[in-house]
Amino acid sequence: MSVKTQFVKCVLCVIFYLAMCFFLLKAKQASYMTRYQFSLLVAKCNQTRQCPSAVSRVTTRSVDLEIKLLEHDEMKGEAINLQESAMILRQITNVCAKYNLKTLLAKRHFLYNSRHKSLYCWIRKVASTSFTKLFADMKNRSTQNYYREINNLAPRSLKELQLASQDAEVFKLLVVRHPFQRLVSSYRDRIEDNSKCTAQAWIYVEKIFRLTRPKLFHSNTKTGNFRHKVFTPDKRLKIVPTFKEFVEWLVQTSDEDDVHWTPYYTHCALCGIRYNYVLKLDDYTYGQINYIFSKLNLDKNEVYFPKLEETRGGQTNFDITCKYFKNLTEDAMFKLYEKYKIDFQMYNYNVNRYMNCAMKKFGKP
Repeated sequence: MSVKTQFVKCVLCVIFYLAMCFFLLKAKQASYMTRYQFSLLVAKCNQTRQCPSAVSRVTTRSVDLEIKLLEHDEMKGEAINLQESAMILRQITNVCAKYNLKTLLAKRHFLYNSRHKSLYCWIRKVASTSFTKLFADMKNRSTQNYYREINNLAPRSLKELQLASQDAEVFKLLVVRHPFQRLVSSYRDRIEDNSKCTAQAWIYVEKIFRLTRPKLFHSNTKTGNFRHKVFTPDKRLKIVPTFKEFVEWLVQTSDEDDVHWTPYYTHCALCGIRYNYVLKLDDYTYGQINYIFSKLNLDKNEVYFPKLEETRGGQTNFDITCKYFKNLTEDAMFKLYEKYKIDFQMYNYNVNRYMNCAMKKFGKP
């Protein structure tokens, strides 16, 4: 083969290589623009409430787009439960459509980091302290009171929250656990544990006892008024409502939703935000935590992530929850499920095991 022929072949190879690089670059840019345009399209649709049929089809397929992104992440070696993630993402969309739900954004319910392009909705008694600590670390903030730190970690305005929730480049995280286990954990920590004073005990115990123990409000010079009977001078409980009394009050009220037991879907605007990943705390793995770290652009070896905290007195698992539910009436169980039915359906949680806890008391199989 002549030198001239070899030179021509080399030139053609270089030209071919440059052409392929150009083609791949354009394809990547097109993919990015597709996601960006999709975000703008959905945002415009939500604002005008006028969605053409093409937009409706794109919105319907939004979950499928997120599943493909999850598949791409898994191909890169991230340890995630793809099947469960896909199921939850689809189920949330289906339940919102089934009940035609509209959920409002509340700025204070979210933590946002623009540099790490991450948005997280905290839910009390669902590892919220641990994840708030994580977001504080991301901003190099050091504090011991993570409840107060929320104001510094939340979006600066409702407008910023709206933009972040619609931005396809922002990783949107939600963490949940079984609704009944969370409810018992909240009761144990905020009502039953009278070694400390809590806002929930101070605000709601009076309302609970007005329903379940009205005689406590009969005052006289010997026993004193309600506050003297029920609270110590430092506002700790002397008389603790039972879980049965707490539930009896909870299922009858509709305007007393505290952040410790309000339903997930209303607190985190589930029908207004397309989350990227839902972590179920009941059986999480370190692989899932590592996956979340990677999406938050964090080095798991450098960021301190504390052990998920337990309620004073131990973890609230199924066995503990079942003991509390054994004291409930059958009617209270059904009313309680009705209150949290949307959460159960969105995340495919099973209620039958907990129903059986109460049914056994009545001798039912």
